[in-house]
Amino acid sequence: MPDGHMDKAPSKSTHTEFQHSSRLFDGLPAGTALGLVSLGADITLIIALDGKVQDVAFRDEAVSNYRPESWIGQPWRNSVTPECFEKIDALLDECMKTGVSRPHHLNHRHKGLPDLPVEYILAKVDGFDGLLAFGRDLRRFAEIQQQLIQAQFELEGEYRRIREAEARYRIIFQKLDRGVLVVDGDQRRILDGNSSAGMLLGVSQGKLAGESLASLFKKTDRDAIASALGTARDKGIERTIHARRMADDEELVLIIAPYRESGQVNFLLTLHPANTGAQMENGLAYARHDWLDAVPEPGVLTDAKGIVLTVNDRFLDLLHVLSRNQVIGRNINNWLGASNVDMQVLLSRLQDEGEVGLFQSALRDGLGATRPVRLNALMDTAYADPRVVILVNEQNPRDAGQRVRGTPHHTATSDFAELIGRVPLKELIRESADVIEKLCIEAALKQTENNRASAADLLGLSRQSLYIKLKRHGLEDYDGSK
Repeated sequence: MPDGHMDKAPSKSTHTEFQHSSRLFDGLPAGTALGLVSLGADITLIIALDGKVQDVAFRDEAVSNYRPESWIGQPWRNSVTPECFEKIDALLDECMKTGVSRPHHLNHRHKGLPDLPVEYILAKVDGFDGLLAFGRDLRRFAEIQQQLIQAQFELEGEYRRIREAEARYRIIFQKLDRGVLVVDGDQRRILDGNSSAGMLLGVSQGKLAGESLASLFKKTDRDAIASALGTARDKGIERTIHARRMADDEELVLIIAPYRESGQVNFLLTLHPANTGAQMENGLAYARHDWLDAVPEPGVLTDAKGIVLTVNDRFLDLLHVLSRNQVIGRNINNWLGASNVDMQVLLSRLQDEGEVGLFQSALRDGLGATRPVRLNALMDTAYADPRVVILVNEQNPRDAGQRVRGTPHHTATSDFAELIGRVPLKELIRESADVIEKLCIEAALKQTENNRASAADLLGLSRQSLYIKLKRHGLEDYDGSK
């Protein structure tokens, strides 16, 4: 192995020859011997030592469509496809070295017809001036193989369609506004649940599967749930009960529908809050306020604790959220509030005053961005459980930077007092310093009639520092006229 690679020596074909009947072939006519040779295979070729075809014999009449007689006198390789040239060389090489080659698969070609697959064994016979190629017709095997491949393609296509359908229905299941659980009929454990059900039960959607249904509700309600499940299963009818979730005393309505699956009865549970004045819309129970959809501003309706009951489409657009079920049932402080106590201050003021206007706050959307907003809020006491309506108005950065500035009717002291408890002291001090800095820059530009170089000297700044501060405060276009 001079080049470091193992030589590929052809393996000898193991076979056993006749040992005790040689006298039976004595004096056998040549024609009879040729007949016996041709009968030993589907296609038999006599190959000259130089690789040319000397004669052809075959059993199936259909092989004549490939005009095998045209192969006679031509190199063997002229009758096969190009990728079989090396196989013919291997057949000849092995036969000359060992007397009998290993089987090799060749494809004969003919214009207008599919390739003719044949498996050849090439043999050298003592005293015979040529080589014998015994071929086995593989068309039937090729057809079976093609059928298997086609069946595999069809199975893969069907499996792909099943996966696509499963993914499609999984998306629909998760996007439903209603809370839905699939419960095992024997173990009473949750097999599956959507995100809406997780939010209603106060459990992350990923932890629902495998959880005991009864463990998600108060102990005092578990017997009623078990009884309703048993009745629904035994009688095959839908049952509706009220139960309080384990996370708090929030009451939920459970609609239990039995169905058969894999030889057993399971349950499909639909959940919705049992809020006063609530009604079902698109499968989700929440307070109906048609006028909120007609309001041009982004709007949200919460209970007295800040739990979202419904929102309009403009509020969803503001949050970059796809559907209501991602918002309803969660606390509004997940999206509104410059600090953790921001919404607490607003709700406290609403209880005292009933209405709050131009409340400075911040909004955090679903993409992680935060921007300043003004809130106009009203407490609706027409219900047994008061509702809070919040309308959101976006602010531009320049307006937000001026929120602690005094006005003739509203002093800076009162503005600062409103921010106490909603904005950390460090942030309040930093913010007030920014406002003072901005006022000084505006005053300098007014005094110098928008001469930036003179304004920088007046403020004791370099020109570069002044331009940086102008950009930070949004004063690049400020001309000192206001």
